[in-house]
Amino acid sequence: MGLPKIAVPEYSLKLPSDGKEVKYRPFLVKEEKLLLIAMESEDEEQIATAAKNVITNCVYGDIDIDELPIFDIEYIFLWLRGKAKGEIIELNYNCPTCKTVIPASFNIEDVKIERKEGHEQKIQLTDDLGIVMRYPNLKLQREIQKLDSKKDISDIEQLFETVRLCIDYIYDAEKMYSNKDHTAQEMSEFLDSLTDDQFQKIAKFFETSPKLRHKLKIVCNNPTGTKGKKKSVCGYTEDIMLEGLQSFFD
Repeated sequence: MGLPKIAVPEYSLKLPSDGKEVKYRPFLVKEEKLLLIAMESEDEEQIATAAKNVITNCVYGDIDIDELPIFDIEYIFLWLRGKAKGEIIELNYNCPTCKTVIPASFNIEDVKIERKEGHEQKIQLTDDLGIVMRYPNLKLQREIQKLDSKKDISDIEQLFETVRLCIDYIYDAEKMYSNKDHTAQEMSEFLDSLTDDQFQKIAKFFETSPKLRHKLKIVCNNPTGTKGKKKSVCGYTEDIMLEGLQSFFD
């Protein structure tokens, strides 16, 4: 006779990118083991693979995790962790003044995807020519990480390659030209033909892209001694901007 099975609760959330509802369960011990092993390795690729596997295991339905924008992935993972280990996340910071540890905490319900005004995926370059960008996803991130590992590529070349990878399609008055139907050289030549003003419009897409961000105010109330009959505390304060998944758990 087999052992009894433990019922696992099911939750739902809306993807920040398109509002689509997805159902999920908290990650279990087996998924936490994957994460702990990956984090011990301190290998970014292994950690990313583990996070992807955890999300794949815990999210129900026909969803291609590789194609989800990174900020969707981060948002899902935050809630998987919250439902598994509690919605209050506790962090520790080192006080630069008194050299002690400052405990801090926040509720994941307060964490939002920051959307900057004027952000657009569709970018009009001329009256009849434009491009549509796609958000970096896990698949694109792996391509970008390959660029990072190349020692013979400059920062400018890496920027242009990242832009090229994130173009979904180009359009004019007559038709659309999909990135996947054209060579890397053709797409690079198109970017090289842009004016500085046109390229800055594309750069704005990255500068204003949605991000998982949360401002956390830390206050050091650790005692530093006594003044007369009163105990004195450090009093150091700082606003910490949490951005990207890793900063929420460090």
